[in-house]
Amino acid sequence: TAAGSWLANSDARIKTDIQPVTSALERLDRVRLVSFRYTDDYRKQHPSVETRRYLNVVAQEFREVFPEHVKSSGEKMSDGSDILQVDTYPLTIYSAAAIQELNQKVEGKVAQLRAENAELKQALAELKQLVSSLASHSKGAAE
Repeated sequence: TAAGSWLANSDARIKTDIQPVTSALERLDRVRLVSFRYTDDYRKQHPSVETRRYLNVVAQEFREVFPEHVKSSGEKMSDGSDILQVDTYPLTIYSAAAIQELNQKVEGKVAQLRAENAELKQALAELKQLVSSLASHSKGAAE
């Protein structure tokens, strides 16, 4: 319920069932990042909330991608339904994993392009040699 800098115990010795984060690009693609303003009613109930645009996600949508990171804030709407809050920390981890995925894709593409470039250089050298040989042959035949 409070924003701030929190540290989490992350020692390998206290963890079990450690799995790598995979398909990060695909999962992040399902998250809609939004800018928004809070409603007048909400700001009346929370005077510290400024009248400006904010950046975040929509809890109901975020729950579809990261269900374990959306919960009730303890506050209620006028109809009695829960106001939802999100822990957007998964976006940090998945963004880092997505960068790693993109890096692997780029490195693979670079290796492929280098191999293709080497093949093209070899073919060009062979063509140059053939053209040079043909030019020498036709020059000798002309004399």
